Amino acid sequence: MTEVSAPGKAGRNLPAAIAVGLTLGALIIGTLYVSPLAFLGLAGGSILLAQAEFYGAIRRAGFEVSRGIGLVVGALILLGAYHRGLPGIAFGLAVALPATALWIAADPHRTHQAARGLGMTVFGVAWIPFLGSHVILLSLLPDGADLTILVIGLIAFYDVGAFAFGVLFGRTPIAPTVSPKKSVQGAIGGTLLITALAVLVGPYLVDLSRASLLLMAGVTAIVAPIGDLSESLVKRDLGIKDMGSFLPGHGGMLDRIDSLLLAIPVSYWVIRGTFG
Repeated sequence: MTEVSAPGKAGRNLPAAIAVGLTLGALIIGTLYVSPLAFLGLAGGSILLAQAEFYGAIRRAGFEVSRGIGLVVGALILLGAYHRGLPGIAFGLAVALPATALWIAADPHRTHQAARGLGMTVFGVAWIPFLGSHVILLSLLPDGADLTILVIGLIAFYDVGAFAFGVLFGRTPIAPTVSPKKSVQGAIGGTLLITALAVLVGPYLVDLSRASLLLMAGVTAIVAPIGDLSESLVKRDLGIKDMGSFLPGHGGMLDRIDSLLLAIPVSYWVIRGTFG
């Protein structure tokens, strides 16, 4: 999703953002075709960094949160996805609540914020590594490398199209109280771009019908901006602009993957449910 602003006032360091985006794209493609383990390292490291950024922002806002337990459970979920698939990520998520509860109970000073500590720690696990682990599940499907590139590519180009159309034509905010720089015109532009790419480029990448590719584009156009707006809700509540500054032109890692965290799980289940 993108910004409602005049050309040249997009609010991003565009050269840096483009360079970082191309580098990440090359790393994703490279590791997917090198080995599943290499992709696990890249995807898992990025997801855990995003989770650490979230916990850091929560702590700066004055909430008690167990970053150590959250990250250990997050790593367990990611490794579980790689080694055991869906049962692995379910087991990891099930560990999060009792582990956090024990951490709180071990220190009387934490018990006065027990609900907040439990909620924030477990939310960080469920939102980031649990949802994010679906990219590993996706990559392990038959033709998983090609499918993963398709899904991530659609999400990335939706953002590109939404950003460009929003800068050029953006007039109507989608959610003015949550993220006023994201526009209806940007959303339309992103949808048109990935629809065209799905029809024209998709058949050369994956063995799916054009109708199936249009379905994937439609799912992306609906779900990706919801993932972006979800992070915007959290950032607005915390009173921050970015979750971090790790990626020049993008903010933090979580700012970069927020759309993927929701769109990839939905795309994974659409692929599993529709194409077998």
